[in-house]
Amino acid sequence: MEFGILGPLQVRPSAGEVSIRRGLPRTLLIALVLRRGHTVTSDFLVDLLWGDEPPRNPANALQIQVSYLRKTLGGAEPSGSRLLETRAGGYALAAEPEQIDAHRFEAATRTFTPVTALATEAAVRRALDEVEDALALWRGEALEDVAGLEFARGEATRLEELRWGAAERRIDLQLLLGGHVEVIGDLSEWVQTMPMRERFREQLVLALYRSGRQGDALRAYAEARRTLVEELGIEPGLALRDLERRVLQQDPSLDWSPPDDAGAAGAGTEVLEPAVSSRGTRGRLPVPVSTLIGRDAQLVKLEQLLDGHRAVTLTGPAGAGKTRLAIEVAARIQRPVCYVDFSPIEDPGLVAPTVAAAAGVTIAPDEEAVTSIVETLASRDLLLVLDTCEHVVAAVARLTSAILSAAAEVGVLATSRRALGVSGEFAWPVPPLDLPPPDASTAAEITSHAAAALFVDRAAAVWPDLDVNDTVAADIAAVCVALDGLPLAIELAAARADVLSPGAIRSRLEDRFGLLVDRGAAVGARQQTLRGAIDWSFELLSGDQRTFFARLGACAGSFDLDAGLSIAGEGLDAPLELLTSLVKQSMVARAGNDRYRLLDTLRVYAVEVLADLDADETRNRHAAFYVQLAERGEVEIRRPAQLTWLDRFRSDLNNFRVALEWCLSTGDTTGAARLAGALAWFWTLNGMLTEAIEHLERVVDLDELPPTTRAKCLWGYALLAASLGRLETARDAGYRAAEVGRSCVDIGTAYGLNAAAVAEWALGHHDRSLDAHREAITLLEKLDDPWGLAVCNVLLARTLFDLGDPTADGFARTGVDHARRAGDRHVLGIALTQIAQIAIAGDDAAAAVPAASEALDLQERIGYTEGMVSALHVLGTAWRLSDDLDAARRHHRRALGLASRIGHAAAMCEAIEDLARDDVADRPEVAAALLRAARAERGRRGLPLRQRDAQELAELERTLAAAGSQLTLRDRPFNDLVAELAE
Repeated sequence: MEFGILGPLQVRPSAGEVSIRRGLPRTLLIALVLRRGHTVTSDFLVDLLWGDEPPRNPANALQIQVSYLRKTLGGAEPSGSRLLETRAGGYALAAEPEQIDAHRFEAATRTFTPVTALATEAAVRRALDEVEDALALWRGEALEDVAGLEFARGEATRLEELRWGAAERRIDLQLLLGGHVEVIGDLSEWVQTMPMRERFREQLVLALYRSGRQGDALRAYAEARRTLVEELGIEPGLALRDLERRVLQQDPSLDWSPPDDAGAAGAGTEVLEPAVSSRGTRGRLPVPVSTLIGRDAQLVKLEQLLDGHRAVTLTGPAGAGKTRLAIEVAARIQRPVCYVDFSPIEDPGLVAPTVAAAAGVTIAPDEEAVTSIVETLASRDLLLVLDTCEHVVAAVARLTSAILSAAAEVGVLATSRRALGVSGEFAWPVPPLDLPPPDASTAAEITSHAAAALFVDRAAAVWPDLDVNDTVAADIAAVCVALDGLPLAIELAAARADVLSPGAIRSRLEDRFGLLVDRGAAVGARQQTLRGAIDWSFELLSGDQRTFFARLGACAGSFDLDAGLSIAGEGLDAPLELLTSLVKQSMVARAGNDRYRLLDTLRVYAVEVLADLDADETRNRHAAFYVQLAERGEVEIRRPAQLTWLDRFRSDLNNFRVALEWCLSTGDTTGAARLAGALAWFWTLNGMLTEAIEHLERVVDLDELPPTTRAKCLWGYALLAASLGRLETARDAGYRAAEVGRSCVDIGTAYGLNAAAVAEWALGHHDRSLDAHREAITLLEKLDDPWGLAVCNVLLARTLFDLGDPTADGFARTGVDHARRAGDRHVLGIALTQIAQIAIAGDDAAAAVPAASEALDLQERIGYTEGMVSALHVLGTAWRLSDDLDAARRHHRRALGLASRIGHAAAMCEAIEDLARDDVADRPEVAAALLRAARAERGRRGLPLRQRDAQELAELERTLAAAGSQLTLRDRPFNDLVAELAE
C-alpha cells in the first residue's frame, strides 16, 4: 500500500484507491505519514485534531478516528489495518520509505546524474527523464489537505523547495536540448508564483533571448529588478545582472549549441552557461508566433513606401499592431535587416549603445557611440528596424538623422506612437483592422472582414470547437467594433474564448480593462493587458497633456476643434498645442476635417482618469457647449448653410445625447429643455421621430422653465407626435405652445399654431386647420420670418387643396418663394411636392413629374426621410398617371420602406394604399386586400384619411367589390405586409 502526500492525500493499495474521509481522519493519517515509523503521542494527536476544544473523552475520540482508519485500510488490503500500530503512549504508521511518494521523490533528487558528467545529447535526455519521472510524482501542492496547519508547514516548505529545485534542473536540461521556446510558458507562470526566485528569472531571460525575443528578455529582467527592489529593497544577484548585460550586448556565447558540441568543449560545462555556437544573433528579427491577418494591403503599401523613402515610421495608438506589421514587412524586404527594440530601456543615453550592440558595431575608445555607428554603417546596405521609439524619441531621432546623413544605403523603419520628426521621414499611421459593416448579417460576410477574422483565428486557438454561426458572428462583430479594430484588444478578447462565449465577452466590455488580460508568455508585459498597453502611452504624456486627454473623455464620439478647446477648461496653457501634441502621439485620432475623436478604448481610459480629476466640472462645460451649439445651429439648419449644419449636428449626435442626459441627471432642467427644444427640428429632419419624442416628453412638463423654452419644446413635440400618428396629443401640445408663446410675445406662438394646424388637418378638421394657419401667417408676416412663412403657406395650401379650393396653387407658390428666400431645401421640397400634387389633380403629369423629382432630390440631399416619403408618394402617383405602373410601384415601395424605418404610421398606410391603386388594374384581388389592411390599421391607430383620398379609396373599394374581388390577404398582419412589400 502506497501513500501520497505530494498533492491531496492519496492511499493506493495494490489495486484501486482508498477514499479517506475528509477532516479529522485525513489530518490524523497525514500526521502519521510524516512521522513514518516513529511513535506519535496521543497528546500530540489530540491537540492537533481538536486544539483548545478537546472532546469530553479525548482518548476515546482519538480511538474512534484510529479505528476508522484501520477499518478503511484493512478493507482495501488485508495487511492494511496492520500498518496502523498502537504503541505505548501513541500510534505509528509502520510503512517503508518506498511506500510514501515524498520519500521516493527526495531519494530521486539525491541520485540525479551530476550535471558536470553530461557530454552527449543522449546523456542529457537520460538526465531529463530522471527529473521528469521524479516530478511526475507531484499531483498538486505538498500536504494540500493540511495546508496552513502548523505541524505540516515546515515539511511542506522543505518539499516544495526540493520540487522547485528539480524544476530548475529540468529547465536547465531542456535549455541544453534547445527547448527555449517550449519552456517560456512554465517559466512565465512560475516567476509570477515565486517572484523572488532569481534562478527562474535567469532561465526566463535566457529562454526569451534564445527565442529571438531580446526585447522581452530585457523586459523580464526589468520586471525582476523592479520586484526585488520594491519588495526587498535589494538589487538582483550578480548572475542575473551579468545575464542582462550580455543580453543587451547580444553576446554570442548566449546562443544555443547542441549538447554534442558541449561535450567536445569539455565535460565540466555548467547547465546555466552551456557551450554555445559562434553563430551571431545580433539584430535578428523576432520570429512571429502567430499568423498576420488582414494586413495584405498595408504590407504592399509599406513595401512601396520603403522603396521610395529612406525613413518610414509606423505611428498609431497602443495596440494598433505597429510592431507586428514592421516585423512582417522587414522579413519580406530583400536586404539585410537589423532589428532593435527600445522598449526595455528607459535611459535615452542607452539608445546608441543598444543600436551598436544590435548592429555589431564596436565602439572605439574615446569615441562617441553615434560616431562609431555612423562610421560602421556608412559602407553597409541595411534596413534598420527601430521598434517602440516613443519614450526615447528625441535620442532615436538624433541617431537616425546622423545615420541617414552619412550612410546612403541604410534605410530606417521605425515604430512609434509619434513620428520621429527627422528630415525625409514618411510618417504612416497604421490603420485599424477592417471592421464588418453594420448591415453585415451572415457569418460568412462578417468573418470576411479582417477584425472578425482575427478574433475567430485567435479564439480557435483556445477553443477549437468554436462554432461561428450567424448569431455568434454578430457578437464577434460587435466586440470588434467596440474595440475599434485594434489588433491587441481583439486578440486579448479572443483569448477569453476558452471561458466566455463571444456574446458573454460582448456583454462584459464595459469592464474591458478587467476583461482583456492575458498573462501568457507569448507577449511582453506591456501587451499582456489592454490597460498596460495604454498605461505605457499615458505615462509618457506631460501633466497638462494628461489632464486635457482625460477631459476629452467627456466627449461621446467625435468632436470639433471648438468643442475640444471649450472642454479643455481653465488651468491649461495653449490648449490648441496640447490637442496637436495628443494627435501627434496617437492619443487622439483625426475624424475628418477639423474633427477628432478618442478611440472607444482610450475614451474609457480617459473617463477613468477624469473621475479622479474634475469630472463634474468638465461635464458641465461639455453640456454648456453643446446646448449653445444646438441653439446656434437650430436657426442655421433652416438657412442656406443647412447642409453644413445638418452634417455638424449628425456628427455630434452622441454628444447631444450625453449632454441631455447629464443636464437631466444633475437637475439642470432648463439646460435640458433648451437643448431638446433646439434639437426638435433637427430630430424631425433626421427621421429620429421615436427617440426625439421620448426626449421631448421628458422636458415639456418640467417645472420652472422659461416660457420661450417651454413653447419651443411644445411645438417641436407637437410636430413629432403628429408624424407618429398621435394626433390629439399633437393638437393639444401645439395649442399649448401657442398659449405659452402669447404670454411672452414669442415666435413660438406662430410655430405652435402651425403644429396644431398640422394635427387638425390630419384629424380631418380642415376649418380649424385653416384658422390656425392663417393666424400663424399673420404673426409671421409681422416678424418677417421667411422660414415660418414658407412652412405655413405650403401647409395651408395642402389643406385648401384637400378642400378643392383653387387658391391652393397660389399659396403653394408663395411658399416656394419664401422657401427660396429662407434657403431651406427641406421646406422648398415640401412646397414643390404640393405643387406636384396640384398638377396631378389637374391630370398634368408632365408638370407633376419634374416638380416631384426636384422635391425628392432636395429631400435626399439633406437626408430628410419624411420629406422623401412624401415626394415618393407624389412622384409614384405622377408615374401612375403617366401609365408607367412599374415606376409607380417602385417609388411607392421605396416610400413604404422609408416610412417603416422611421415609424411613420400614416405614411405607411398611405404607401400601402398607393400600392393598392397601382394594382387595381392588373391584380384587383391584391389591391382589395391591401386596401382592407390599410383601413384596419388606420382604424387601430386612429388615423383618418384626407377627404380627397377617402372619396377616391371608397370608390375603388366599391369598384373592386362589384367586380367580385376576394380579399385573399385579409388575414395578413399589417406589419407582415409592410416587411414583404417595402423596398
